[in-house]
Order: sequence, then structure tokens, then C-alpha cells
Amino acid sequence: MPRLKFFILCFALLPFSNCVFASQGGDGIPPKDPVITGSVSDASSKKPVKGVTVSVTAKDGVKFITTDASGKFIIPKLPAGEVTIQLEKKGYKTYRREKVIVKEGMQIKLSFDLSNLREEEDADLFHPLLRMIES
Repeated sequence: MPRLKFFILCFALLPFSNCVFASQGGDGIPPKDPVITGSVSDASSKKPVKGVTVSVTAKDGVKFITTDASGKFIIPKLPAGEVTIQLEKKGYKTYRREKVIVKEGMQIKLSFDLSNLREEEDADLFHPLLRMIES
């Protein structure tokens, strides 16, 4: 009788073991391709920025992704090695980060604050006026 209880318990727990293997990539082996995840927000308001084009340039080419409504992005299946990350959106200053190293099985989490171009353009307009007032 104790043997029957053991087999029933093992049989009942068998579906849960599949959940563990599925979360590791289906075959019980953790994923090996590097992944970059991140979020983009406005530097002054700290609110998420939707629609930012994120490009990752690696030795085998360029991958493009756009941030979602919460300013987040995920770039899966990257080759291991050195990459360059660039963020672009109209109305914001282009951001570029070079020589980011990604390794097998690594998940990189990044956070970016984009500066609004209008603030910088307004600051440039006032400089000549201030110079005229000072003289």
C-alpha cells in the first residue's frame, strides 16, 4: 500500500515538473542568448516615453525595436560580444552608448533619460540676448 501512495503522489506531481522545465527554455537548459531590457523616460518630467526607436548594432547587423506605452523595450536573441545602443525620437536628443559588452546567458537591464530638444533650443536663443544686456 505505501508503494501505491508513492506512485500516485509522483503521478500527481508530474505536470508541475513540466512547468519548471518550460520556464527554463523547454528543454531544462537556461537560455544562452543575451537579452537587453530597458526603460526610457523623459529627463525633466521622469514620465515614460512611448515610440522611441531603440537600435542595437552588433557584429552581425542591427536590430530595431520601439518602446511601448510604458517606455519599456526588450531586445532578445543578441549575439555575445560588443554592441552599440542608440535611442532616437523626434523632439528628443539622440542618445548613443557604445562598447556595451553582452555575454552568453546574460540579461542586461538599462534605464535611459532622454533630454528634450526644445529646452536646449530655448537656452541657445537666450544666450545672445544676455550677451547684449551684459555689454
